[in-house]
Amino acid sequence: MARKRTSPPRQTQAKGARVVSAYLENADVFRTAKSAGTKPKGPAVLVLKNRPDFDRRDFDRKARDLQRLGQDGALKKAPSDRDSNKVYDPSTGKRRTRTNIYRDRMIRSLTKDGRLTQDMGTPETNKYLANKNVVERLYAGKGPITARGQGYDPDHIQELQLDGTDTYDNLRPMDAWTNRQLGSDISVALRDVPEGTPVIVKVIP
Repeated sequence: MARKRTSPPRQTQAKGARVVSAYLENADVFRTAKSAGTKPKGPAVLVLKNRPDFDRRDFDRKARDLQRLGQDGALKKAPSDRDSNKVYDPSTGKRRTRTNIYRDRMIRSLTKDGRLTQDMGTPETNKYLANKNVVERLYAGKGPITARGQGYDPDHIQELQLDGTDTYDNLRPMDAWTNRQLGSDISVALRDVPEGTPVIVKVIP
């Protein structure tokens, strides 16, 4: 019987190695089953751990929500067809992801003010000035991100790769660096897990 993993993969513990924010506690079970062409019984146990370079508040909120969803039986490994998440955007006449549409709608909502411009008024009277930092981080999130605090991404509260719905009520702003790195680590952790496998989440404080 394969032993459960209680610590991150060995290569992540070496001095100077990249810290992994997500790993599979029972990875050996799924790796062995994949090699044997069989399907393991029981759920995949996904462990989430905050990284020093993450936005702690955003990580904690995300991890708690995924842990709760796992306890409710809502998480499972989803198919990886990302193009199916694109929808028609009447404002551009093109098919776009809901995350990009959501970002643009937030920017419009936070800056819309027909009476004032960014050069007039005060944060109390000018909507643009009041939301300037948030708007700038939403714009920054459209491009490359190299550290926390540089930008915001629309984040799926329940990850699409964990069978979340691509709907606006499943989106909220999240630190872009934390979002992208955590999502990537989760994807790597689940690579040997068959589609449809239930997933539960443990969080290391």
